[in-house]
Amino acid sequence: MSIWNLDNDTLEPGQWINKKVPMRNCDVSPSGKYLIYAVDNFENGKSRTVISKPPFWTALTVWEHGDMLFDKGGGLFADEKTVLLNVQSTQALEHYPVPSHLNIKEFQTQKEYSLPKGQVNLLHECRLEINGWTEQKDPSFIQKETESLIHSRSIVPKLWKKNITNNVALYLITFYDPEQRKNVDLFYLGRKDEKIKLDAITWADIDNRNRIIATREGKLYTSKIAADGSVDYTNLEMVHDLNPLKPTRIPTPLTMKTWEDNV
Repeated sequence: MSIWNLDNDTLEPGQWINKKVPMRNCDVSPSGKYLIYAVDNFENGKSRTVISKPPFWTALTVWEHGDMLFDKGGGLFADEKTVLLNVQSTQALEHYPVPSHLNIKEFQTQKEYSLPKGQVNLLHECRLEINGWTEQKDPSFIQKETESLIHSRSIVPKLWKKNITNNVALYLITFYDPEQRKNVDLFYLGRKDEKIKLDAITWADIDNRNRIIATREGKLYTSKIAADGSVDYTNLEMVHDLNPLKPTRIPTPLTMKTWEDNV
């Protein structure tokens, strides 16, 4: 895990983990101080949902649940003091108590889980909405972009939009492919009536400087900012290549093992 400082694009490296951590079940608190994530231990039926302090995986609070079927596990930060837990029991393990200032609620949504339609991670959709994405209706565009990728006629991809400026927006087509057992995310830069695909981008969003930030092939990318402050959304430049990094054992400082008195 690393912390990406979006003010100056520096990286603060942290701990490695040798467990399966589903990205769509994770969330960071608004301040960036805390991370909620799930560890998928399907083999032994003891998956866990954990809150830690980035860039360390060391648990502050832990919930144990049998498996992560139907994308259970993980959660969302509704705000700095409210966690929406994506498990049925909100009772934490005895040795990892919940601090008094944290309000734990069960995650609930009106959205429908549908594996045949390729709409399975309801937590991910709610996080998109919390982060400013809105669902769009453009069936012809969706069909044109996904017809060569979809192996089942029942799959219904969803289109999301996040405005950057009055004339520029980021678009996302997303669905789950049950045959290949993977999530498919396609990103586009929208200008007026035109949408330009961002090739091979695996994740993208808008940062606090109104740039597109993205990942591709283990590298971090951002939009270029010109000397006059204008942003070039057409071309993304690489700011970090994470591929050379190798796992190392990093001990957890004491400050990363305890909750703060005030969040």
